[in-house]
Amino acid sequence: MKQIETRQFLNRMLRISIHSLWVFTLSPLFLAGASAQEREFLTLDENVWATFYDLPSRRFRNIRDAFVRRDFDAAESDLQVAINFTSIEASRAPEKLQPPMSEAIAELESIRENIRDTSVSGSDLDSTFARVHWLLAQHYLMMATDSRDAAQHKNAGRYLWATAHHLERAVLWSDARIDRSVLNALESSREMGTALQTSDRPERVYRNRPVAATGKTLVKIGEQLNRPVWVRERLELNN
Repeated sequence: MKQIETRQFLNRMLRISIHSLWVFTLSPLFLAGASAQEREFLTLDENVWATFYDLPSRRFRNIRDAFVRRDFDAAESDLQVAINFTSIEASRAPEKLQPPMSEAIAELESIRENIRDTSVSGSDLDSTFARVHWLLAQHYLMMATDSRDAAQHKNAGRYLWATAHHLERAVLWSDARIDRSVLNALESSREMGTALQTSDRPERVYRNRPVAATGKTLVKIGEQLNRPVWVRERLELNN
């Protein structure tokens, strides 16, 4: 099932199936007053959708805790939310990212189906969560690039924040250590992301080449985690 359609790229309106949103806490607010036809799909401004960037992080923590407590009903529910969200993002990701994102979603679905069995371990959860975060980081960096090029500066800032967030979570779930310089670079990406969201002179922020700098940080983390960079050809590594 196709879960999201992007229409009018410069206007950044997202058309999302209600089926993919049914487990979201805020969906009743979105649906208030909608007609029967409108209840099949919901059109959202991307400014709203972008604020959900950290939803997988919150759900993954809940899933891990529930797994330890053997509260499998809670774990299955949160896994479904994570699956739905990641599926939506995969459908608007670059073509080269879609196959690995589909594979990661399949891993989440397998975990949800088998989480009550002894075949699923805590390390299975950790490695899958790290992989999803790594792929989302690449997706959001491309969204930051597209937003910058479309002069959607606030969204560029939001997506830079999202990129740094998911890179950091990929490291944490991998139980890896990274250089202090990389941690500083992630913090710089967040600062520049905030500046793009709040500044009335975004060209001043762009002088520091925040998208290119974040791309270089992503490559460094990929090297340290031994993870593939699927969007390398679009990164501005020479800037």
